[in-house]
Parts: sequence; structure tokens; C-alpha cells
Amino acid sequence: MLRAYRVHNAQFEQVEGKLARAALHKLHWIDLSDPSLEEKKLVEETFKVDTSPVNEFEPFQISSHFSANKSQITMTALLVSINADNDPRLDKITFIRTPKVLITVSSGSNVGLSELIKECENCFSHKSGRDDIFAVLLDMIVDHTDNILDKLGNDLDIINNRVFQHHATKERRRLIQSSPRLRNRQLERILTDIGPTREALVKLRRSVISFRRMIAFLREQDIPAPLEAKLATFESDLKSIAEAETDLSNTAGFLLEGVIGFIDLLQNKVVNILTLVSLILTPPIVVAGIYGMNFRHMPELEWAFGYPFSLGLMAALTIAMYLWVRMRGL
Repeated sequence: MLRAYRVHNAQFEQVEGKLARAALHKLHWIDLSDPSLEEKKLVEETFKVDTSPVNEFEPFQISSHFSANKSQITMTALLVSINADNDPRLDKITFIRTPKVLITVSSGSNVGLSELIKECENCFSHKSGRDDIFAVLLDMIVDHTDNILDKLGNDLDIINNRVFQHHATKERRRLIQSSPRLRNRQLERILTDIGPTREALVKLRRSVISFRRMIAFLREQDIPAPLEAKLATFESDLKSIAEAETDLSNTAGFLLEGVIGFIDLLQNKVVNILTLVSLILTPPIVVAGIYGMNFRHMPELEWAFGYPFSLGLMAALTIAMYLWVRMRGL
């Protein structure tokens, strides 16, 4: 899909309809999201550029994502996002800077970078400026990443309260402590919630690293002085986000260890109870093992209903033990 934008009254204005080549030269930003062959050909022939990524098969090689020549600077980075199902994902975004227009190419995302415009507040601020669309987009990406970081921080705060119960009422804490089964189910749900949050933090870190590398590469090129100053500001912002992500990752690891510690405590309680029951029953079992049922005078031998009575007693004791275990919350 091809989305075309121009700057009007300090805001992005989307140009609707089918665009001719002459109209493309009046644009400031072209966003190609899963473009068709016709759309790619139109843009490439109009601006004499190559919209393909530098090298999409070597994701961990820094130099393989960037290239520069007289007509264009091509840079590829990873944009983190979280969908409606709370699943984190990374979308590969290719930025192509030309003297006339900025072109972005993405795959696997239905909206590309266009969705970030909805999150943008005062896109053309003093920090981003109005003279370089790339700086405006990078400002939007930094704000978008910061919003995701805030969301993940709030999620970890909620998980922290559920793990340690320090903000719960006394009645709630007493209920959880009196029912190991209820507490165990809660801890299982917490483990399930920590997984996606930890995954999102890892992908956010990869995204920040990719954009910091992109900024470092761009600062080595021949770029305008105002953009150089803005890139330094964005580098500082991304560094702060990376430090905050490290802190949240450590928090997620601490919460994971806390959950495992509580599960170990619950298991130890169960083992202690079973050990106590075994200890209480050991003396009668020892006596029965020594003497057995070898006595001449045993009234039970004359019982007409001795056999069904013994079966009923075993069933009753089994049910009583089951109810006792359930009452203990095991």
C-alpha cells in the first residue's frame, strides 16, 4: 500500500487518490507498507531510487543494514509495537533519504509508520523542527517507544503487587495465605503474564539498538547542521530509554525469581504436611507390622458384617482425608 503525505500547516496531510508521477514530486513523505510491484516501480522510477533493503538476510551485522551514495541514503531499523492481543512484534522499516522526498518501506505491518501519526502530539515541535521530515518521524518513533516503555512499566507494577500482595487488604492476604491451591493458581497466571512482558522488553531493546545504530551511521554522512543537532538529542533520548529498559528487565527477572520462590515455599508446606502425617501414622504401622492380626481372641472374626464394615471404613477415611486436604487448600 502506498500512502503519500505532505506538510501543511505544520501537520502531516495525507494525499488521497491515485497519484501521477508529477504529483509525487510535490510530496514530502511516501510510506510503502507491503507495497505491490507496481507501487514500488512507480516510486523507484520517479525518484531514481532503490527501495529494497540493503541486506535483509544478515540481521546482526551492523554494516549490512546501511548504505549511502550520491542519490540516496538507505537505512533499516526495527520498530517495536504491541497489538490488540498484547503480543509484541518487530517490524523492519527501511528509511530512504533523497534530496527531494523521504521514503519508508515496511513489510508485515498493515499500517507501516502511518499509524504513528495518531500517537503524535505536536509532531512539528521545536525539538523535531520543520525542515526535515526524517527528524519528525524519528521524534514520533521515540515518543512511540517511550509510550510502550511506560505501558510495560505499569504492567510490571501490577504484577509486582500481585506477587508480593503488599497493597492487598488484610482479608485478601489472609485468604491467599490460607489457601495454597488459590495462591498456586494465582502464581501460575502471573508467570503467564510475565512472559509477554519480558518478550516485549527484549524486542524493545532490539528496536532501540537498531535506531541508535541508524543514528550513528547517519551522523557520519554529509547532513545539514540542524539535523545533526537533532540527532544528538534523539540519541540522548534513546539512551535514556535503553537505561530504563534495562531497569525494567531487571525488575522482570526479580519478579520471576520471586514467583519461583513462592512456588517453592508452597511446595515445602505441602511436603511438611505430608511428612507430619507420615510421622503420626508411623507408630501404629510399626505395631501392626510386629504383631499383625495373629491373636486368638478377635471379636471382629465373628462379625457378620465385618467385611462390608471394613470396606465402608476405608471409603469413609478416604473421603475424610480428601475433604481435609481440600479444606487445607492443598
